[in-house]
Amino acid sequence: MVQGVPVVDLSTEAAGADLVESLETASSAIVVGHGIDLRLRSEVIARSREFFALPREVKERVRWPGTGPWFGWQPVNEGAAELTGTRVPDLVERFEVQEIEGFTYWPDEVAGFREAWLAYYFSCATLASRLVRMVAAELDLPEEELPAWTERQFANLVANHYVPQPEPPLPGQTRVGPHTDRGGVTLLAADEAPGGLEVRLGGREWVPVVIPSDAYVLQVGDLFARWTNKRLPANVHRVVNPPREVAATSSRLALVYFHYPALDAVVTPAPSCVTADRPALPSLVCGDHLLARQEAYKTRGDDEKYVFA
Repeated sequence: MVQGVPVVDLSTEAAGADLVESLETASSAIVVGHGIDLRLRSEVIARSREFFALPREVKERVRWPGTGPWFGWQPVNEGAAELTGTRVPDLVERFEVQEIEGFTYWPDEVAGFREAWLAYYFSCATLASRLVRMVAAELDLPEEELPAWTERQFANLVANHYVPQPEPPLPGQTRVGPHTDRGGVTLLAADEAPGGLEVRLGGREWVPVVIPSDAYVLQVGDLFARWTNKRLPANVHRVVNPPREVAATSSRLALVYFHYPALDAVVTPAPSCVTADRPALPSLVCGDHLLARQEAYKTRGDDEKYVFA
């Protein structure tokens, strides 16, 4: 029987064991007791909504230039002409920050935007490091490799704006199609507007996830799955469309912290997770994998072509 995503309270003594059990069985967890200031999170959401409401010509000033890892503003459907096969564009616009110490694509038109995003980014980095250390202790992951996942972690912080849909989507088109995340762990917060997250559990059954207002959804990405030799499988998820009767006015906003190890890290399955029944997977270089997945996004067809773990 398929059940929902378990809730894990990080403030309890059993949090580490509970977290691993949840990630083993559901590749995700709803985490509470996380320590992030919810007022700060609300501030980032409010400033992000202000940004997305700006005229297009203003948002164009901080648009991703088209080369290298994604960052800055990325419009809905942009670049659709480059997509091939059965790929249809996702119905989401994004603003994305990475390499934050030297980031220069801040939208100056929104007062307090940069300050709120910086504070929130570092709060999420602290939580991601804490979660990785908790799992590493439970699974006996190599201690000497931990700094690449904690002190030297790479991350991108994204605001996803799932825009209203006054016209029906194309066949098979959703807010975000089925996929696994590219990195280590993902921290997701979102509002309660219709048309939200679903995760695939119990084989191929999709389960809606209601995110409590004081919680995060923690998801396993490709590289954390690789480090644990898929003892913790990567989470397959999607964002569905709102019902047609409210789609014309339904806007949803999500904040997503995508954590990775350092870009030069070689991710090799931990010896503690390799068994005769679970032989070691090949190693991956974090930066190479990130760019390969980004390129594959252009040609994604069905979900199986976009699950890389």
